[in-house]
Amino acid sequence: MINSSELMPTTEQDIVFAFGGQIFNVRLLVISAIIVLLSACTTGPTIYSDYNRTIDFNQYKSFGFVVPLDTDRQYESLISQYLKESIIVEMTRRGLTFVIQDPDVLINFHTNVEQKQKIKEIPTHNRTSYYSYRKRWYSYDAWPEYEIYIDNYEQGTLNIDVIDRQLNKMIWEGIAVKRLGEKDKLNIQSTLQEAVVEIFLQFPIAAPMEVTE
Repeated sequence: MINSSELMPTTEQDIVFAFGGQIFNVRLLVISAIIVLLSACTTGPTIYSDYNRTIDFNQYKSFGFVVPLDTDRQYESLISQYLKESIIVEMTRRGLTFVIQDPDVLINFHTNVEQKQKIKEIPTHNRTSYYSYRKRWYSYDAWPEYEIYIDNYEQGTLNIDVIDRQLNKMIWEGIAVKRLGEKDKLNIQSTLQEAVVEIFLQFPIAAPMEVTE
């Protein structure tokens, strides 16, 4: 239990307390906790999509992949393999058949990872206390101060294009953008699969609802 004698402002900027024989700076503890949360926080991807509204997507019955894909060079990359596997699942769920020769639509995709930086101003209170003639503690809030926190991180982007093979025109595109955490980078296949599922939720042909018993 902390008694009032252990909770004493020592400077105009710091409030410290003693616990278990240790001295803690409240302001620094709060800032450290915020930094940890900001660094660890990763959410699902942000999705963008657009399509040709003059096209009847129900006319398409088959799909294939562009050769070579943007994610390939002289050989098929692991990223291409992961994406093709996930896209085949999503397109098949929507009633299209994967074929090698002369598909109705072709699919291409592109990935990119870039370094990003955010500069955040984290407000801190410069709280000053004094002992009044009534023998009570009074405090007032001075003008707020800010700690500058530089947040360096990696942002991944996945683009999926669907092209009408005969018209040679893109008819739909889906984009996923996500801040990449360590878990995302350690399991690239799972990260890409999640992005593909989220992107195809915006596809003009909806997948049938799955019935669970």
